Amino acid sequence: MNERNGKKVGKGTIPKSKKKTTKGALIKGMSKKLPYSIFGNPVFKKRLKEIMKGYSEIYALYRKDKLYYVGLTTDLFRRINWHLKDRHAGKWDSFVIFRIKRVDYLRDIETLVTHLVRVPGARVKGKVPRDADINRILKEIMREHSKEMKGIEKALKRKEM
Repeated sequence: MNERNGKKVGKGTIPKSKKKTTKGALIKGMSKKLPYSIFGNPVFKKRLKEIMKGYSEIYALYRKDKLYYVGLTTDLFRRINWHLKDRHAGKWDSFVIFRIKRVDYLRDIETLVTHLVRVPGARVKGKVPRDADINRILKEIMREHSKEMKGIEKALKRKEM
């Protein structure tokens, strides 16, 4: 028997880790970059519909190797087919799919991505609730600090006279 971290462990036994990982709790699958033409293949379409059933998707559209657009959907085929006809038509040539556990945070994830990277096809970047806007809070702190500094400045001027 060996000792690991003060505990006796038998040969070939792995001690239990103290912390459970959350890896894979949100993202349930991911594709490599695929050409948009793959949507014309009935075998691919049928199989992908089966594996995406019950999940939400975040998808990224690319033009060559540059990210063009990020979106979310619960019906990938309807959404991608729409993008082949709408204002995005002809502006992208491949895509990546992230299969996501259905959660309430999909819009927040989309907002996060569109604020982290330049997404030319996105008209709107997404917003956070007013009480979560850190910039607004920092501006309030600056205003308060500015008033305090002006008060100190006035007090110092009075003593000089």
